[in-house]
Amino acid sequence: MRGKIVQIDSNVSYVLTEEGQIYEVFIKGNIKKDTKPLVGDNVEFELIDNLKGNIISIEERTNEIYRPKISNVDQVIIVTSLYEPLFASYILNKYIFMIEAKKIKPILLFTKVELLNKTKVYDEIMKKITFYKEFGFDVVILDNIKNVTYKTEISDLRNKLEDKVSYFTGQTGAGKSTTLNNYLKDHQIRTNEISLKLNRGKHTTTNVKIYNLPKNILIADTPGFSSFELVHLKIEDILRSSSILSKFSENCKFADCNHIHESKCGIKEAVAQNKIPDFIYEDYKKVYDEISSRKEKY
Repeated sequence: MRGKIVQIDSNVSYVLTEEGQIYEVFIKGNIKKDTKPLVGDNVEFELIDNLKGNIISIEERTNEIYRPKISNVDQVIIVTSLYEPLFASYILNKYIFMIEAKKIKPILLFTKVELLNKTKVYDEIMKKITFYKEFGFDVVILDNIKNVTYKTEISDLRNKLEDKVSYFTGQTGAGKSTTLNNYLKDHQIRTNEISLKLNRGKHTTTNVKIYNLPKNILIADTPGFSSFELVHLKIEDILRSSSILSKFSENCKFADCNHIHESKCGIKEAVAQNKIPDFIYEDYKKVYDEISSRKEKY
């Protein structure tokens, strides 16, 4: 039999078959030595007793993410708060760079716009969000007020999830679990109030779990984070895959330009001409510095 691992608890994996049945399976020692199973893995297993079985093989993965630990996903919904905690572009852009390097489509979901609307920084932050739309990213903006606009955005997001394996991720306190509750009415995800003192949220989700929903929607809730490292990635991986940087890098004088110190750089020229916003380029430079300082981890 074949299926997808939707949850792992210690040494037990739960596998969902195409028929919608979930089996409790165990992995044999010789397989575990070669590949440690991840949520999202497609596996072959044999039945040993009713709804229990043993995994006999793990199929080759199309992709694999370190944070969260999940495999074989089509797209990621990056949930980012616009206020409380205040919008911070670096974590978002860093995550976009990472998943694009993994050839996974990002969908940007911004929450708490009704709180931002009451502040002096509304125009400044919303201008930044507009840049993502101009670069072709799928952008969804949600508030916590269930009005007509909210229902339209939720419906649009739901359409983007059909026939896809998606996972929701984002900084703690961004409203990720609250948004997921709109889909998982039978599996309410526990939420906590954010910590104002630290301007970040408290962790609420403790493991990765895939939910099987109507219209062939498979979505995973993942633990929130306040920071993460770019492991097993080189700056070349980001430069090849970034939908923002790749548009202008062909104008660089040198093929191996890193867009930091070189002259006649297409990226720098695009920044000077406001074709790439300063805040995205500054975030790229931070990512470059981080990767450059961790070469020993590649």
